[in-house]
Amino acid sequence: MGWLAAFADEHWPTAVGVVVVVALWRMIMAGLRVLDPEQAERKPPADDEPQVPVGTAGSMARAVAKWLVLAVVLAALTGYGLYRLLGRPTLPSATSFTTTELLDLLKIGLAVVGGLGAVVALAVAYRKQQVSEAAHHIAAWQEQRERTKFLNERYGKAAEQLGHDKSAVRLAGVYAIVGLADDWPAQRQTCVDVLCGYLRMPYPEDSSERQVRQAIITTLLDHSWDNAWDTKAVVIDFRNVEFENLDLSRRTFAGNFNFDHAVFHGDLTDFGSTTFTGVVTFRGARFKSKSTLFSEITGRDAVIDFSEATFSGDLVEFSESRLTNTTVDFNGATVEDAQVNFEWGVSENSAIRWDRAELRNATIDLSSTVFLPGRVTADTPTALSFRYAQADGSSIKLVGSRFVNTTLNFEGGRFTDCAVEAHDLELNDVDIRTDLTAPPEFAAAVRRLAGGG
Repeated sequence: MGWLAAFADEHWPTAVGVVVVVALWRMIMAGLRVLDPEQAERKPPADDEPQVPVGTAGSMARAVAKWLVLAVVLAALTGYGLYRLLGRPTLPSATSFTTTELLDLLKIGLAVVGGLGAVVALAVAYRKQQVSEAAHHIAAWQEQRERTKFLNERYGKAAEQLGHDKSAVRLAGVYAIVGLADDWPAQRQTCVDVLCGYLRMPYPEDSSERQVRQAIITTLLDHSWDNAWDTKAVVIDFRNVEFENLDLSRRTFAGNFNFDHAVFHGDLTDFGSTTFTGVVTFRGARFKSKSTLFSEITGRDAVIDFSEATFSGDLVEFSESRLTNTTVDFNGATVEDAQVNFEWGVSENSAIRWDRAELRNATIDLSSTVFLPGRVTADTPTALSFRYAQADGSSIKLVGSRFVNTTLNFEGGRFTDCAVEAHDLELNDVDIRTDLTAPPEFAAAVRRLAGGG
């Protein structure tokens, strides 16, 4: 450790000098802040104020003075270091300098003065650069503020059009709101919510008003010009909306769509040939149309949720559906005097759940439907489930269906005056779960399924 002691003994003055210089610099900066009222009283900008770069407050003279102080301090530190490095030499007397040496000293002095002038020039240039950046930030902020003001004015005018007495003006307001949503990503969801909220108003008797409502529905669902909207980021909220003869066939539901507690009535509600790749909910919805079509739908990594929904029309059609990694959930749904038809469908690693559903004089037809396991996983998917279902006078048809390495679950269900039609049924490595004890006829039919169809 002798070398460390020798090093400390030789260089401790330099280290002390560095510490003193840093402390002096901090004291100078603190003093300048105290002497500069504008900088001392400066507060952080509010959210609606521009973010001005640090260093633009205060006068030019103070900025130059700070840089000169820094330059002098660095020069002094450098001179002291050279003085130590040269072994603390003693300066000769003034009478011992020759004319040539005096000229050399004069050149050194002029170089020092020139260096200080260069420092001043650099400080002025740097200060101008900071001020220029600050002006750019302020200009950008003012431009954004004016644009936001303009967009707010457009929003106000469009909202006034939606509330106009004439349907043609309201229709123009619909397209104005949609155009605004394209130009205003920050408030895009708000624009969509305004249109969805308009649909929640009482259902009109006027045919022209119905055209306005239909324009809103089709525009929201079909809008994809220049990929302006990211459907996964925009939530289409149709909760509590009343639809008559709704036609949403051959569309793609790729985001989050909410039809909870909506009412569907008329002769036909058509979702046929649609593609579902996100989450679409119909929780608590009422399907009162004579025919409700979900035929030939495609589900890929989707959830189609009919929990607590009510089906009271004549026919609910899901025939020829193609489901992959998809759940169709009728948990707690009610089907009364209606036929729900899943014929000729293919379900791969998917589930159709009727848990806790209430079936009254209903027919659930899954004839010629194929249930496949899909990807190999630790848990066997429940392909078809009627857990704790309450059925009265209903029938379940599995004629010609095929189940492969899946689960068919009737646990906890109560089936009164119900029947299972299951001839030509094919079961391959199927787990049939049941604890049925009554009524005897239905329990016997399920046990025959467990015994091999």
